[in-house]
Amino acid sequence: MSIDSALIVKREKLPSSAELAAAIAETGVVVTFPEGFDLGRTPKDWVTVSVDGETTGFGYAVDAVADLEEPLPAKARRYGDTLLSFGAKSGLSAETVSLIQRVMGARWGAAAWIEEELITPKDLASEFTPPEDMDPDLAATMTGTPAERAAATQRYIEKFYPPVPRDRKAEAVNQIRPLVIPILVLLLLGGLYLWSRFQ
Repeated sequence: MSIDSALIVKREKLPSSAELAAAIAETGVVVTFPEGFDLGRTPKDWVTVSVDGETTGFGYAVDAVADLEEPLPAKARRYGDTLLSFGAKSGLSAETVSLIQRVMGARWGAAAWIEEELITPKDLASEFTPPEDMDPDLAATMTGTPAERAAATQRYIEKFYPPVPRDRKAEAVNQIRPLVIPILVLLLLGGLYLWSRFQ
């Protein structure tokens, strides 16, 4: 699993998945975790969840801070003895992870460890309010439900990086290219056959 972000939390504070879902519901978003999902154990597979009726998920792993190959700095270790690592695959997946982490910071004092940077529980839990002079398309990526944020992010990306138009000529050439040698071989064999018939 590629680790996009992680939480540092005290193991004894870990909520059940039902408690976490209830805390998330207070934000107005309904997240349904799979049956048997335990925040204190690394699952065998990708964690598939439902977010306001849409299916998404995330990679998840649990490690003891003391067992990490690369130790966390002391300032990070003071927030807990357990590292919860998350991996996301799509916009909705990433926004779902972000919401889970914000709630964990607010309710259970989790700190975040993202790209070697420590984010305290207070900062993690705080909701960012875009300034009034910010590009409205960019501001939309920072507010709303996970699905709304993911859709806004996709629109923002497409605004500056539009899809590359298809080159139909190149596609046709790529389809024909593998057939050139077999066609030449058949023409050669046909020519040899005709030549041998008229000798």
